Amino acid sequence: MINDKLILMCTRLKIPQPRKNYIIRKELFSKLDGMSEYRVVLIKGGAGTGKTTLITSFARERSISNLKWISLDESCNNVFLFWNYFIEAVGGCLEATKQDVTFLYDSNFEKSDLEKLLILLINAMNNQEDIFIVLDDFYYITDSFLLRTIEFFLKNLSDNVHVILLTRQEPHLYLGALNMESKLLFIDENDLKLSKELGIKFLKDTLKLNFKKEILNFINDLSEGWIGGLQLVAAAAIGKSEDEIMKLSFQNRFVTEYLTKEIYELLSAEEKQFLVITSMLPYFNQEIAIQLLEEIDFEKVMDSFQRKNILIICLDEEKGIYRYHNILKEYLKEKFKDIHKETQIQLHVKAADIMRNLGDFDQCIEQLILAEDYSNVMKLILELPGNMALFSYGERIPEEFIIQNPDFAYQYFFYNYANLEFEKCKEIYDVLKINRQGDSTFSAFKFSSMFVEDTFRLNEIEVMPISEIDNLSLKETTKAFILMKDASLLYAQCRYDEGLNSIDRAMSYSEIHNNFYIYFFSLGMKSQILEDMGEFNKCKFLYGEMNKILKSNEDVSIFNTNFYIGITGIYLKQMDLENAEKCLENVGEYISSIVLSVDRGYRYNLAEYKFIIGDTEEALKLVKELMNMKTYNNITFMASLLKYVFRLNKFYGELVVRFKADYESMDKTQRSLDSKLLYANILFREGKIEEAIKLIDEILKYSRKNKIKLKMVQASLFKINMIYDNSAKKREIINLFREALFYSCEDKILQPYYFESETVYKIVMKYESDFYNNLSCGEKVHYKQIINICRIETKSILSKREIDVLNEIAAGASNKEIAEHLYISLATVKSHIINIYSKLGVNSRVRAIKAAKRYGYI
Repeated sequence: MINDKLILMCTRLKIPQPRKNYIIRKELFSKLDGMSEYRVVLIKGGAGTGKTTLITSFARERSISNLKWISLDESCNNVFLFWNYFIEAVGGCLEATKQDVTFLYDSNFEKSDLEKLLILLINAMNNQEDIFIVLDDFYYITDSFLLRTIEFFLKNLSDNVHVILLTRQEPHLYLGALNMESKLLFIDENDLKLSKELGIKFLKDTLKLNFKKEILNFINDLSEGWIGGLQLVAAAAIGKSEDEIMKLSFQNRFVTEYLTKEIYELLSAEEKQFLVITSMLPYFNQEIAIQLLEEIDFEKVMDSFQRKNILIICLDEEKGIYRYHNILKEYLKEKFKDIHKETQIQLHVKAADIMRNLGDFDQCIEQLILAEDYSNVMKLILELPGNMALFSYGERIPEEFIIQNPDFAYQYFFYNYANLEFEKCKEIYDVLKINRQGDSTFSAFKFSSMFVEDTFRLNEIEVMPISEIDNLSLKETTKAFILMKDASLLYAQCRYDEGLNSIDRAMSYSEIHNNFYIYFFSLGMKSQILEDMGEFNKCKFLYGEMNKILKSNEDVSIFNTNFYIGITGIYLKQMDLENAEKCLENVGEYISSIVLSVDRGYRYNLAEYKFIIGDTEEALKLVKELMNMKTYNNITFMASLLKYVFRLNKFYGELVVRFKADYESMDKTQRSLDSKLLYANILFREGKIEEAIKLIDEILKYSRKNKIKLKMVQASLFKINMIYDNSAKKREIINLFREALFYSCEDKILQPYYFESETVYKIVMKYESDFYNNLSCGEKVHYKQIINICRIETKSILSKREIDVLNEIAAGASNKEIAEHLYISLATVKSHIINIYSKLGVNSRVRAIKAAKRYGYI
């Protein structure tokens, strides 16, 4: 039994054996001798022009050991399958990084993350030894996204890696820059044509034809230097008299007719059957042929083909694995179509079973698709959840079949969503909505369209209870996706506890089936909900679990961006700017221009970081970029970032007007707590204080009830700001500040104090003596951190000279000594001391020193 990796190595990745007694192409070999000078070698020529033989014979003659080969066909025109084969092909050059690259591929099914894989792959191949990678039959590669990834790969390759493209037609790649840099070697069809001398040598030495010189010259002239033509004419000449040979008429455009009359019709019925039926496979060996054609004499047929110069290529002589030359394969595929449709289907199904038993699941799926057995295609893909990339085959399954399998349909939807194929998601959803509306499983999947369109209304969304989802006749992986979807909906509705329950259930399914993707992103989503609640300690624990996953697979970047973007949000809210900066730098290592457009979280966090450190110009630039994204058509979804912009603009301008319009047009249930906080700010600045206070009280009531610490702190500080000038509200102000300290202490919530630093300053100056002594030890430490954070914003309550005076006071110096030490007048010393007492709210030297130490000034 051959496993799937061995199948890969033996077929796609096996370097074809050059024919025995091949001819030496001295002129072309001379060009190829400089191959290490080029990043890309492009060899273009029609079928049978000798492209493959040129490279394989050159490699053998020059003893090139580090040559990697990938034979492409229609099925390789898929970004995941192509890079899967590529990783297998170059695996031996990756050394210790091979495991990381393989893990990265196996864990990934998002197109947007492929560039991260390619960066890791490029870096791993960057060593001193030259690596030559042949992509045979590259003309099959036409998918635009796949071509973009290949262009990215070629553009960023190190100088020791050289890619050789064998193709019938101009590849759909931009190679102009490489050509301008003299990094492209081009060999075309005219270069590949054999000279008369080499043509005769090929007929005599390689094909072993023992004809007279005149006959050999005739065959050579007839073929016009085309190697494939020489082989075809030679095959037709076997068993014919000299007169019959001299009557042969051959032109390139009549290959099909020629193959039929001069070769195919002269074969036995058994040989014809063998060729036509095995032509539906990309490769075959004795085991496959016997299972497919039960009574075939494999060795006898293959010996006959060898004697008749039939166009068969040996992939592995030791294991006896073969494939057909493209000239013959294309001819035979047309013959296969002449077989009765039912018989074709039976043969494809039979071949699928053979390939499945061999472990070649890609080819098994391919044969089932050709048999139009879409039910079993979907069943097989669902049975192999470890490789989500197999869902790419869904593009070839008609929608009327997809909707018959809810598990496949729902997972296929999420697969396309992960790859940003939003239009495809909409298509799938609309078809399901029409055809499965009354199905209980669709009730659970319903509203998934919220991920790809803006027409949904949160108040209309109903989330199925977890107990009902558990009882659905769906696979547990599908249930996990649905629960993740529900968690997102519940989070958007600020129903945090229910969202957390959904995530926990999804994680339990992922743990049962060891689904890495669901488990990791469930941890991330759970952290996102807890972050909004202000549960930063719990978040850090979850990020610790995520980091363990990353650490156990060092250098694997698939989830690094998600990890670093997520934890940056925590660091920013704790005002840990040093760690936030490091995380943002780490994200920058993994994000490039292709992926950056979809990394909204990265730009969002980077913008907030820039606002906090005072780089407002760059921050505003990032905000503008975010607003141009479709996601933020409704700018209320940017409320937590726009508060910085509005503060800079003093809550005035076109953007404020737009925010108000977007907010007021939304259904109440769609308004997030962040958008309500910002709207209350706008009302307050407009003089609508009662409305603003009413809205803030609603936020406080909801946050207290649901233990949403972060919003309690934000709302409390803003309410203090609104009522500060009302002396009758002293007790409420102190209570609100004490409440904020209590709920922010444990999780070190600091960002709201930074944002409301002016309010904090006023509270400290006026009311500190009323609450400080009642704080717990932990709260006092937290309070000092708050004072330090606000000091950053206000550039210190005390001036530098006042701090100098304080240090002298702390050292026990008298006013006269201070004046002498600081070279100032005695009157100036007294003025500074009066200001210090006023700013610190004290009336003696002892209390001034005590307050200064508490605030961190000395």
